[in-house]
Amino acid sequence: MSDLSDLHGIFPTSVRWNAEQGFLSAAIYDPTTGGRELQPFEFGQESTFAMDLATRMRGYGMIRVGVYDMRLTPVSEPPPPWGNDLAEFKAALGCWLWHPAYGELRLETCATTFRDAIAALWQKALGAPEAVEGQQPVIRFVDKVAIRRETLKKVHYGPIIHIVGWEKRNDIPGWRDRAPTVAPPAAPVVLAPPTPPAAKIAAPKSKKGPAKPADPDDDLPPSKR
Repeated sequence: MSDLSDLHGIFPTSVRWNAEQGFLSAAIYDPTTGGRELQPFEFGQESTFAMDLATRMRGYGMIRVGVYDMRLTPVSEPPPPWGNDLAEFKAALGCWLWHPAYGELRLETCATTFRDAIAALWQKALGAPEAVEGQQPVIRFVDKVAIRRETLKKVHYGPIIHIVGWEKRNDIPGWRDRAPTVAPPAAPVVLAPPTPPAAKIAAPKSKKGPAKPADPDDDLPPSKR
């Protein structure tokens, strides 16, 4: 987080996922061209980031050639109002990441494949006891998975992301200076284990003695016994 990070017109280095080819990259500003150059990450250690759950945002976005428009609010607040001006927008989300080589990075996306993967990652992380304590997940992009998009008649690739650790938020450079906008999740309710069914008491066995041996004369008529 720099002294200019919160100024209009200052765009942080962003993280992007290419769903058609299945790779992750950082969009680095090139002052010589005035544009951004994509620097791909290798899956594994190089694609490891701290993720700030305490500043998660969601809303609506539109990204196309020459247009980048994100209308996001913290998840602790109502979403941006929907109107006719958002008719071509899609559901979007955003959060801050930190990388050892690039520092702070911004993740914002309205692309279905990447958005759904990050939303699922949020849900998984928020269920961990470390999140209840206010710690932030360390995530790693480890591979890609093919996803058939029937409506598009093509195959896209989604990221496979693992949580590989947790860090205290104030230990991440720059995050101490950014106030959280979302409180840590509440501790999950622990339900009492179900009461096992009462054991059935077996009926006492009869204490009858051994059966009396059959008398061979029983089959004879009385006159011949």
